[in-house]
Amino acid sequence: MRQTTRCGLRALTATGVVGALLTGCGGGGEAAQVPEGWGTLKTERLTVAYPQGFEETASRDGGPYEVARATLTEKGRMTASMTVEFDFGKGLNDADMAAGGAKARIQLGATPVKTTEIEVAGPGGREEARRIDYSFTFRGKEGGPPEGTEMDGVMLAGVDTEQRPYLITVNSVKGALSERDVADIAGSVELK
Repeated sequence: MRQTTRCGLRALTATGVVGALLTGCGGGGEAAQVPEGWGTLKTERLTVAYPQGFEETASRDGGPYEVARATLTEKGRMTASMTVEFDFGKGLNDADMAAGGAKARIQLGATPVKTTEIEVAGPGGREEARRIDYSFTFRGKEGGPPEGTEMDGVMLAGVDTEQRPYLITVNSVKGALSERDVADIAGSVELK
């Protein structure tokens, strides 16, 4: 009798552990992580955090797809920017297709470095997305860094809960944002 009780307890404990692991892996909207002191761009389909020092700004020449923007300015010059775009291409109804559409938008002369599979928070659990890292030389624009400045770029591309593409782009003067900053930006994305 005692042996059966121990086995029964072990089975119940194992079941509870497995259940907890399954709950953590899939069901029920796991919240995104926003670092303390960061701001948040809030849109109708997603939210994404930006580092301290950034300020939300009006979309300037972001085109018809841009819905939100935040910039980091030092000494009167933009040193980093983050934009959110929706519906930037037709037929982009999964993460791989959204990433393909995003890569096509990287300016001529940019050097794609790598594409990584990532996950972002969603209302029903984790959702797949793609992180695209690239580098480029700034061509010069009023209010931006000097022409010829080496830049880092990161795109986070995926589809929302209704299979509509989104694109978060972060461009910064090389060294202005740490890898931790970029990872925290990706970790802060939450689909609605």
